[in-house]
Amino acid sequence: MLDDIKRSITYSTRLKIVRYLIISYLSYMVKYDFETSVGFVVNSTAKAFQKILDIELRKNVGVTISQWRVVVTLIQHPGLTQKEIADKVSVEGATLVPVIDKMEKEGLLKRKPDSKDRRVNRIYLTPKADSLWNSMLECAIHIRKTSTKGIPESDLATTLETLRKISKNLSDYFEVDAVVSLPRKKSEMK
Repeated sequence: MLDDIKRSITYSTRLKIVRYLIISYLSYMVKYDFETSVGFVVNSTAKAFQKILDIELRKNVGVTISQWRVVVTLIQHPGLTQKEIADKVSVEGATLVPVIDKMEKEGLLKRKPDSKDRRVNRIYLTPKADSLWNSMLECAIHIRKTSTKGIPESDLATTLETLRKISKNLSDYFEVDAVVSLPRKKSEMK
């Protein structure tokens, strides 16, 4: 009986069955479990943090997350060039131009010619930006407290340590600097 069935199936039908089986198998093989992917979860969480921080900063301080990144960078490294800031915040220089221009127009930063190369401008925060810093920090702290509610400090410390190790593994294996450098632990800063 099986032989009769085999003979009755045309060649094109056999091809369709084989094609279906191959596609089904490949579809099964390429399915990816995003729920257990560290990269996917970290990326989704980072996007949520960024979106919420942008909303809070706009509402409470009147600055965008892009402006916040520039302020944070200049607090850590005053007097950087526009290119250096772009590198530190991981954007193209051309993307940063309107942000810097707007911040200068709003009196949040000032461009000053480099003492060694007049073609280069160094960028500094103004007292106005300094006066907004505490309000910016309050937004960030509020989001951190909200996001970590009910999570023990020991779990947070383990998470941070694990993320640092993942970042280092990626940097070492692919022989590139991490796109975003993670702040060092307090114990490493002493």
